[in-house]
Amino acid sequence: MRLGEPDAPRTACVLGPVMARWDRGAFFEPVAGALVTTGHRVTVYDTLSLLRDGDDLAALADRWAGVLRTEEPDVLVGNALGGAVVQHLLDRSWTHRADVVLLSSPTVADGVLDATLERIAAAVAERGTADALDLLHEVVRGPVDPAPVPAPAGPPDAPDSARDVADDPLCGRRLATGLRLLHRADLRSRVEAFPGRLLHVYGTESNLVGERHLATGPGHSGVGIPGAGMRPHADQPEATRRAVAAFLAPQQKKRIHDQ
Repeated sequence: MRLGEPDAPRTACVLGPVMARWDRGAFFEPVAGALVTTGHRVTVYDTLSLLRDGDDLAALADRWAGVLRTEEPDVLVGNALGGAVVQHLLDRSWTHRADVVLLSSPTVADGVLDATLERIAAAVAERGTADALDLLHEVVRGPVDPAPVPAPAGPPDAPDSARDVADDPLCGRRLATGLRLLHRADLRSRVEAFPGRLLHVYGTESNLVGERHLATGPGHSGVGIPGAGMRPHADQPEATRRAVAAFLAPQQKKRIHDQ
């Protein structure tokens, strides 16, 4: 998905979270304005679109490096798995000119996070994709989100129906494989040594990725969004948008000054 003016002076690349089916970038729409209004042309990518059999996080990140480097991004944004991929790239010199925004993106996976993600991934084979998605929703939902309820199966020809997701083997593979890519992730050394500007945004009431899973280096910052879970951009979109816009504001002022 592309947003903003094609001739906007700055480029932003966004890597999405694990999704059983790609939502064409809709997940990012609540906060996209923070980038568009600060003069960015934005491209939102499906992080799992480059996944190949046998990949680990490093292999997937290497593949994305070839794509993102050609974009010469001024801003790199990652959500969840997408943010882990971005953090994996921070030892590359071409990323050092970019501002980095990470939405609920773990730097390090502890035993609790590993166990939770594996429980959901294993449920794909043991209980089916629909039940695994219910488990995922249970841990990522915000504090005011309703608990998941069994969804009625839609007609077989409805492309986005619960039946369609549950019956599509690709959806299950995407979900299970994507979640397992974060197993034992530890990107602290890359993040702590990153010389550029970096912002972590996370929900203070997240049941999955929280402050303990994040690392920062000199000049980096983190913003906890009250009343938000794993998806602060969905639970508290305005607060999240403001946090991202405030982080980008100094670079916007610099751009205007340099014109």
